[in-house]
Amino acid sequence: MKKILIIPTLLIVAVVNAQWIQNSSCDKKANIVANQAIEYMANLEYLPALGAANSALLLDENCGCAKLTLAAISSQNPKWGSRIQKLDEIDSSKLTPEEKAWYDYLRIVDNVKRSDFQITLQNKFSKSPLINYLGTSVNDFNSYKLFAEKFPTYSSSAYNMISYGYMMGAFGEINMNEAKKYIEMSKNIHYGPNSFDSMGEHYASVGDYEKAFESQLTAIDFATFASPYRKNAQLYSAKMSKDKITQTIMDNQKVMQSAILNGDYESYKEFEHPEIVVTTGDSNLNPFYVFTKDNLNEDAPMTWNAFDLSNFEVYFSPDMKSSVITFDADGSFTMIDSKIKFDYSTRGSATWVSTTEGWKILHSSYAPRKGKNGLPDVD
Repeated sequence: MKKILIIPTLLIVAVVNAQWIQNSSCDKKANIVANQAIEYMANLEYLPALGAANSALLLDENCGCAKLTLAAISSQNPKWGSRIQKLDEIDSSKLTPEEKAWYDYLRIVDNVKRSDFQITLQNKFSKSPLINYLGTSVNDFNSYKLFAEKFPTYSSSAYNMISYGYMMGAFGEINMNEAKKYIEMSKNIHYGPNSFDSMGEHYASVGDYEKAFESQLTAIDFATFASPYRKNAQLYSAKMSKDKITQTIMDNQKVMQSAILNGDYESYKEFEHPEIVVTTGDSNLNPFYVFTKDNLNEDAPMTWNAFDLSNFEVYFSPDMKSSVITFDADGSFTMIDSKIKFDYSTRGSATWVSTTEGWKILHSSYAPRKGKNGLPDVD
């Protein structure tokens, strides 16, 4: 499997034809590497773009393309200032006209003004792949098709976006076959992690999480450390394991409830997290309160004869990081003072969150079922 290697001598072999900027201020070798940085940037592979741009600057410290790439992949938020700061450090008088056009474009914060300015630049630099690519937008997926027709050699990123257009129905009916076809076209031009990440999202959109997970692992394998593709791989893995996770949460609920009834903190603490404050509401409908170890040690005014949980349903958040479990709780208890026995029938729910230490309890709530009784309201 290919790896992303930010080494200038290897990049030179790979990117002979990837001249996004036709006339740059970089020397010959740095120009090749700087254009590869733009290729990575266009394909949303910002970590490789960062490495390639810095590599170009090692070859030529005055390489304007590389400096502009570093500015382009920085924050666009003017309050943070990262992009503007990098642009301020560039001596624009040493840039070529094409680079200066990109420089001026990057300095514009307002989206409408930037769009209008790009049209002017596109008319002036009609043969520049980069300047033309600045005119593409998810607001008009046909803009990617127009770019691909004009600059097929540079269309990996455009093909990728076209695939999303077909997946989202931007060209009419949703067409997953066309979406996958364009991903393959993207991959044939630029073999990088972004195309595999996109393919993973396409498979996930139709519920094929096994293929999504496989594709996502390939994206990660380009550069495992700090890979931005790891998050989706974890999500697809969780989706594949949904039934198993559901059973784990149901089992956790039963074991935790048993520990609470028995005052067994050693068992209960397995479901605590040091950074989570657990809140709960009892079926006597008194105010919610924070549940701690001390609550397990309190002297209860009743003894439980039976307490059974049933009718579990588990629901997950889109990122599979949190879940809500609903259930019925039935049983009976005897008041210690009066020796009177009461039936107990409630509906309950609990919120669990996925942490690096496993699934942990966040909140629970109980209320009497209609016409039934919960806990007595006692001090």
